[in-house]
Amino acid sequence: MTSGFDAFSLAIFTSLAPAGAVAFVTLAFARLGVANREAAVRLDRMLALPFSVVLVGFIASATHLGTPANALHVFTGIGRSPLSNEVLAAVAFLFLAGSYWMAAFKERFPDSLARPWLLLGIAAACALVICTSMAYAVRTVPTWDTAFTPTNLALGALLAGPVLGLLFLEAARARPRALEMALAGIACVALAAGCAVLAAHAESLGGIANNEVAATSLAPHYGAAVVAHLVLGALGVAAAAWSVRRGQPERLTLILRIAAAALTLSAVFVTRIGFYHLHMTVGF
Repeated sequence: MTSGFDAFSLAIFTSLAPAGAVAFVTLAFARLGVANREAAVRLDRMLALPFSVVLVGFIASATHLGTPANALHVFTGIGRSPLSNEVLAAVAFLFLAGSYWMAAFKERFPDSLARPWLLLGIAAACALVICTSMAYAVRTVPTWDTAFTPTNLALGALLAGPVLGLLFLEAARARPRALEMALAGIACVALAAGCAVLAAHAESLGGIANNEVAATSLAPHYGAAVVAHLVLGALGVAAAAWSVRRGQPERLTLILRIAAAALTLSAVFVTRIGFYHLHMTVGF
């Protein structure tokens, strides 16, 4: 079983990094579809926000390696280790997103360069979500090595990521109506599907045990965490949907989106903490 500190740091990473990657995709699509030069510049500047969210998560995850030198060994397993693939995907995304943001400060940054660069960033963001979702396919940990694990993480990214995207769009003063409606809808569907999958995962734990302990005893409050996920997520999605309305004060929209982002990230985080406490090997 992991230590509490490991669980906390890894929960931060798997809550923030996939959500930040999805938020980057949101801003990138908005940037690709904008025609106004001033709006394009604002969106380019705001790409620093999802980049920072992923970076904070990545830094937090490094604390469970023991010493920084251990990070070098992670790259030796690229292609065969899900963990190594996850780290490579995170590094690739951070490089592409960060370098694009810095390059976009050029006075004349051509769209002919911006568009393919953003498309590469979108691909890297998707790879980050996929590789992070698949990083826990460990055959010796039966509580993790299930179809519920990658599904839960992907749906968590699709819950918090679009809501973060709405907040960052507001910060960039870019509000494409169709994109905003789609983001609110994606978050709502992800919450409903995520709660169903989390409940099914919690139910499945009753049949998993090794020679020392039953899975249900490792995280006895996992069911409560699923309920908290539902409540926090529902409040967050409701605030996000309310923020999409036109004709309300800009300050109210910003407050609603800040609250929505905090609530949905909290919803994801509570279940991620429970997930890491479910670490259990097959035994002897």
